[in-house]
Amino acid sequence: MDTHQLASSACASCRKQKRKCDKQLPTCGLCQRIGRICDYSDDARASAPSPEEFSQLRQEVAELKNLLQDVRSSGLNAPAGFGSSAGSISNEVSPASHQSAWPGLKSFPALYFLDSNAFEYERFQIQAPYIRVPPGALSALGNSTELRLMIEQYFSSVHTYLPIVSKIRLYQHLSNPLHEPGADMALLFLAMKLASSEIPEGLAPLTQLYQDVKSFASYVEASNGLNIQLIQALLLICLYETGHGIYPAAYLSVGHAGRLGHAMGLHDRSAPQMLQRCTTWTEQEERRRVWWAVVVMDRFVSIGNRGKPFATSDPSLDAHLPTEDAAWDRGQMLVAAPLALSASTTNQAAPFARTCQASHLLGKVIRHRNDTNMAVDYKFEEALQLNRTLRALAAVLPGESEEDDPTQRPTLCTSMAITYSALLELYEAYSCTERAVPNGPETQLQMQQEAIAGISDITTQVLYLARRVRNFISRAGIGRFSPFTLDALYQGAANFAWYVRESSDPACGERLLEIKEVLLLCEKRWKVAGQYICFPLRTFNQISEVLMG
Repeated sequence: MDTHQLASSACASCRKQKRKCDKQLPTCGLCQRIGRICDYSDDARASAPSPEEFSQLRQEVAELKNLLQDVRSSGLNAPAGFGSSAGSISNEVSPASHQSAWPGLKSFPALYFLDSNAFEYERFQIQAPYIRVPPGALSALGNSTELRLMIEQYFSSVHTYLPIVSKIRLYQHLSNPLHEPGADMALLFLAMKLASSEIPEGLAPLTQLYQDVKSFASYVEASNGLNIQLIQALLLICLYETGHGIYPAAYLSVGHAGRLGHAMGLHDRSAPQMLQRCTTWTEQEERRRVWWAVVVMDRFVSIGNRGKPFATSDPSLDAHLPTEDAAWDRGQMLVAAPLALSASTTNQAAPFARTCQASHLLGKVIRHRNDTNMAVDYKFEEALQLNRTLRALAAVLPGESEEDDPTQRPTLCTSMAITYSALLELYEAYSCTERAVPNGPETQLQMQQEAIAGISDITTQVLYLARRVRNFISRAGIGRFSPFTLDALYQGAANFAWYVRESSDPACGERLLEIKEVLLLCEKRWKVAGQYICFPLRTFNQISEVLMG
């Protein structure tokens, strides 16, 4: 092509509509094809605004000044964060900043909720909205090298006990030059950074990063950026809140994640689906794991919070557990075992699948504990059945974990701890003779005997778990330690404290102090361990005086 036949710049129409112009003279190809006037004149390229346009511009500037003044006077300015003069993410995504910052408010089809049958019949699709990424979010993630280091740290720590983010899909996304990281991925990256970061000693967990990630998640949700990354981010935020004892935020966050999961249809593939159909097995497995993680956290935050309903229903027996973790990381397709089949002690399962299985049984115990209207005969029979099922799982887990190498693969510490928490919760409800039902059935006495003997046995198992945790941290590092282990340690310590008060047994006092030392070690990673220690602090001090005196 002869370059002398090209204009020096695009025509006015192509510039105005941001279309690619071939600069052909006298008429560009696009203008010639649609039959419009093609203008390369300098006047069209740099025309002065008309008096009406200039007056409108002055009015918009005045309105913007008034809006900024109102925002400052209302105290909505958050403290500067991430070293940015523009302020933190919380400030950048404030809804008072401008209406255009919330583009999704008018884009979501209400028919999905008003009449889901009609929505599915018409085969409507929910289009993902464009959501602006706050500059503070990008600066918080750092450059590409820092981002990859953070991702590697996350996969070597949190991912080992809560594998809900597909490693292969995430790295494929990062390596694809056609995929620009949007607000959904930026939010997920920040949540991964939050969950994998360790808080220095002496600092509170309510960090600027935590507040900014919470604000960013609210902004994405309000913009109708409803996708799997949003729930993953919420789960990681909830993990952070649970691990550092940030309540009631942790309890509310997991409930919110459950509600969003229901809205998206993650709980049941036959329910109306908000998300696009999965194109790979790895993606389908990722969604299954995300929903199981919601169930796990929902059950865990309800252990000590009595009398509250779950945010999620119990999985059906034909629901499939997660597959082998390492195979999923590689994208290797495997058959997932149904929940009912996995209950067999002869079928070995992956660590996260065992965590899900233990959490499912924990949920049954909590429902059983909270149900005050159950018939007496059935209540004791169900308690005995729960005891048998949990004891079978508790018996098989130590054998499966004998060959665990915490430096090479995930371990079963989390599933063991949740199983022990479930058993101790069950036994606590039936170990006190003063709660016995007058003229109760024979099964009442059986369950009471099981509870009294079981408390002693499982409390000893918790002591062994504490030693396992201490060995785990010394070999693999504290970053890979799961906060889901802490409740069992606390319940075990509380039981040893009760034994000391009842019998003044020095051996029980020594075991109590041994668990306390492990909790102090765990506090370096998860601050809630220190809160667990504070509850029986007087007992700890009294025992220390007895042993030293």
